[in-house]
Amino acid sequence: MTDVTFITGLLKSIITLFIIVDPFASAAFFLGFAKNASKAERNKAVLTAISVAAVLMFVFLFSGLSILKVMNISFDGFKIAGGLILLVLGATTVLGIDIGGSHRENMKSAAILIATPLLSGPGTLATLVVLSKDYGYIIPAIASLLILAVSYIILRFSFNIHNVVGTEVIDVLSKVLGLLLSALAVDYIYSGVVGLISGGL
Repeated sequence: MTDVTFITGLLKSIITLFIIVDPFASAAFFLGFAKNASKAERNKAVLTAISVAAVLMFVFLFSGLSILKVMNISFDGFKIAGGLILLVLGATTVLGIDIGGSHRENMKSAAILIATPLLSGPGTLATLVVLSKDYGYIIPAIASLLILAVSYIILRFSFNIHNVVGTEVIDVLSKVLGLLLSALAVDYIYSGVVGLISGGL
């Protein structure tokens, strides 16, 4: 792999994961959930969320293709399924529909909800499998680390960001990412269908 190919693959992986992970959606959830929590509780919840998300993402990154092979699931079929999930996630983000329900119990449950399904939900995990198929493991691993770091910063300073830009700006950014996610989902579905047809189903 040439340097240009590596950089191109890395940039594409970073952009793709950023759109799908959408840390602004997690920040909007966190702002509503943790507004009465202490700073120490917030910081602990953010660290827990990022840690759990990281474990899920890397486990699926390095084992996802093997799982598909063991279960005899075609990669193109998996890509279509992943695209459908991303399309639903993108549409619900743009339209402001909450399909997960409200679970406001405590900071620990908030951290888990941010970790999954917000940061590392089915869409993210499916995308990591696709990226590992396209670029191997190193590029999506680096991209995942960078996205997790960015997500940590956004969540860690979400209340500071909110005080500067307000809730509306965060919501708008999340909806823009949701629109891009929907477009990416359509591309996944299309390429998966083309792959199945060219492979004779």
